[in-house]
Amino acid sequence: MFQKLSPVITGTIYLSAAGILTRCLGFFYKIWLGNLIGPEELGIYQLVFPVFSICLAICGGPFQTAVSKFTAQYQEQNPSKSKCCLQAALALSVLFAIFCAAFILLFHKEISVRFLLNERTDRLLPYIAFSIPLSAIHNCITGWYYGQKKAAVPALSNLMEQGSRMLFVFCLLQCNFKFSVLQVVWALCIGEMVSAVFTAAACLLERKRRKSRQNNTIFSAVVPVKPYIGCVKEIMLLIWPLTANRLIMSLLQSAESVMIPSRLILSGLTEQTALSMYGALTGMALSFILFPTALTGSFSLMLMPDIAKACAENRISYIRKASQLSLCSTFFIGCLFTAVFFLFGESIGNLCFPGTLAGTYIRSLSWLCPFLYLNNILISILHGMGLTALTFKTQLSGLTLRLGMTVFLVPLYGMSCYFIALLGSQILMCVFNLYYLYQLRVLH
Repeated sequence: MFQKLSPVITGTIYLSAAGILTRCLGFFYKIWLGNLIGPEELGIYQLVFPVFSICLAICGGPFQTAVSKFTAQYQEQNPSKSKCCLQAALALSVLFAIFCAAFILLFHKEISVRFLLNERTDRLLPYIAFSIPLSAIHNCITGWYYGQKKAAVPALSNLMEQGSRMLFVFCLLQCNFKFSVLQVVWALCIGEMVSAVFTAAACLLERKRRKSRQNNTIFSAVVPVKPYIGCVKEIMLLIWPLTANRLIMSLLQSAESVMIPSRLILSGLTEQTALSMYGALTGMALSFILFPTALTGSFSLMLMPDIAKACAENRISYIRKASQLSLCSTFFIGCLFTAVFFLFGESIGNLCFPGTLAGTYIRSLSWLCPFLYLNNILISILHGMGLTALTFKTQLSGLTLRLGMTVFLVPLYGMSCYFIALLGSQILMCVFNLYYLYQLRVLH
């Protein structure tokens, strides 16, 4: 078992090491930004991410999952088909990304006023549009590496993305540039560009390295059109449900994110206070709560193609053992960080973000950890088994609960009610996912 799991564990170590370093840089970056622009402008910065997530639901994540799955499935038996799938996915992903970017550029004013409910986001959206095709390229190529269980390039690209953002901000400050939330979005674009260029360059170097084996390279000579048509059909059959699921989820999550400041205003707060609380929650406190996903998220990324391959080979016992080991270790990590954040959350928050509510929020959110981290692993297992419809149902049920409480109860009870909604939705999703795996006899 351990021999078979070794590529997953190795990949997880690479991703986790880079992820932890990236998260550490991200902490420093968020603290830096909090001091530079304040929680209110940090809230505005976080407010544009729903648009970004919706676009990536169309042209990013589903293609990464498809490439990862098909690479794991075909790389040994049919390498040329694995290559065709990557090339077809790249072409489709970039095409969809260009359409998304063009839509944002044409309607950014309407999006800021009617969707994001804050016209101050208008000037940020064109830069978000620029970063979408770059992110699409990065997602597809990293999906190919994940499918091969080679995590070094994706790990290094994530690290370079975060590092380039920080370096860009540092250079602006050294030039005495007047800093605002607009420059933070510039830094986001720089990071996306660096990661896309790096992963594309890694693929080109891979071509050069395998020049003597042209049929096994991902960018080898001309392939007949017919295999591409077959790959496009296969990709579209897989990504349509994934895209529909992620798009619906992204739309609902975006509605939730946009509504939080507006519902807080209805509870009697000013716009400035509501945006500051939203910034403290999403830009500060959740950064700490999500820190351990540098480990659990890396493991889930490497686990999915491994489960897909085992499922294709009908190795049920391996799926069962790998799933149980993953879930037990993840639950232990979640409980450990719940204790850490509950006991020391306020001290950590006050140390890193003095004068904000980040410390209080970290302690309140500590109970999320076991369920949040478990759901990442559970969803990855179900995706590897091809059961995307089931994960959609569980995510939709959890998000519906959270959205309903945000709309109807947050205006009455404030931010504390939203914390309860987050916890309730994660527990609900976890129960459903565990039930599905139990019914499939993966868990006993």
